[in-house]
Amino acid sequence: MTIENIPSSNFDNRHRKAFEFVMIGNKEILMKQLPTDHDPFRPHRVRYYAILFIMGGEGTHHIDFKSYAYKKGSLIFISKEQVQRFEHNVDRDALFLLFTDQFLEKGSLGSKLMQQLSLYNYHLYPPVMQLNDVQYATFYQILQQMHEEYHRPDDFATEEIMLASLKILLFLAERTRKSNQVEKIPSLYHKEFLQFQELLNTHLLTNRQVQFYADQMAISTKKLNRITQDIVQQSTKDYIHEMLTTEMKRFLVNTNLSIKEIAYKTGFDEATNFVKYFKKYAGLTPVQFRKRY
Repeated sequence: MTIENIPSSNFDNRHRKAFEFVMIGNKEILMKQLPTDHDPFRPHRVRYYAILFIMGGEGTHHIDFKSYAYKKGSLIFISKEQVQRFEHNVDRDALFLLFTDQFLEKGSLGSKLMQQLSLYNYHLYPPVMQLNDVQYATFYQILQQMHEEYHRPDDFATEEIMLASLKILLFLAERTRKSNQVEKIPSLYHKEFLQFQELLNTHLLTNRQVQFYADQMAISTKKLNRITQDIVQQSTKDYIHEMLTTEMKRFLVNTNLSIKEIAYKTGFDEATNFVKYFKKYAGLTPVQFRKRY
């Protein structure tokens, strides 16, 4: 079977708004009327942030090759660079919000807003947050007001209202997630773990040595292991392997690059070593994984 190039999902505002924010319902999803040219029912890598709010129906949403169940009251957060796909579910009643960094950065808190939120840190928390009845009513009211504003024929101040409403929604979701946590993450470790994540974002494809990241953070490998064990219940080595395997999977489903080319891009001199590594941590060969997705 020929592996087709599954496109990245870039932002294209088809509602002809003057700002990079889109809000659509399930009918538009089913009719493939998203702000992109990709097939929403096949894996695709998104280049924007998204929120899926479930108002009715049950089903499954797929993010980074994992399946997450949803039902009424589910809030699903999809970060840019993640791979997602919708299921074709006519019973789903949902609102889908898409927005870019550029849209958020227009506000006074924009450039630092995502740094303050854990909602899109998919390494720390699952992407689905389940609301209780009281929380659902609050979010439903905010989203319905946003929906009405978004579809107003008069665009006067709509961008400012949508931006303010989106920030309220995000901060409220962040507060809700924290209130739903059984245990709080120690603030010191949380800050250091975020520093480790930033280093991984920069160096993951070129360096997977624990010592390298410990040196960059000016701490011991023992301390770095204590941080990752406390935050994600994994050794630093295992966490690095998991993140690298996820990137490999994204290359495999989003590009037509050869196995040899992907091996080189992910830090392997020999394709055979890449295949062995991938099979060890993904349970399939790269070719088998491509065929499955």
